[in-house]
Amino acid sequence: MLTTPESARIVEGIMVLPFVLMGLSHIASPTMWRSFFVHLHSMGEKGVIYRTFALELIPAIAIVTFHQVWHGWGVIITLYGIVLTTKITLSLLFPAIGLRSLAMAEQHGRSGFIKAGIVLIIFGAICVGLSI
Repeated sequence: MLTTPESARIVEGIMVLPFVLMGLSHIASPTMWRSFFVHLHSMGEKGVIYRTFALELIPAIAIVTFHQVWHGWGVIITLYGIVLTTKITLSLLFPAIGLRSLAMAEQHGRSGFIKAGIVLIIFGAICVGLSI
């Protein structure tokens, strides 16, 4: 069985690529992401399910299950996993909340995705720093 420090390092190593790739994509192609999220919103509750299972569930499960770090920079990744899991839970139990989240793509436009991309790259950098 893996100890918490070992499993946390594995999660950090695995999450570097998705964080950085998604972050760079959000910055380089915010119009594409905006269009995708607007499309998901237009799908109604099906869009909430699609976003949840395609983009959010696996990282949330990995972080919440295997990254229980409560000190230093690692706590940021742990808290991200908890917040993401809370968002998933609320979105699936109360789809109107998930739809409201998807609607923010239209409200915040390109700048919202660029800001999100920067945050994702910071999370990736934290994972790199922690897994070295």
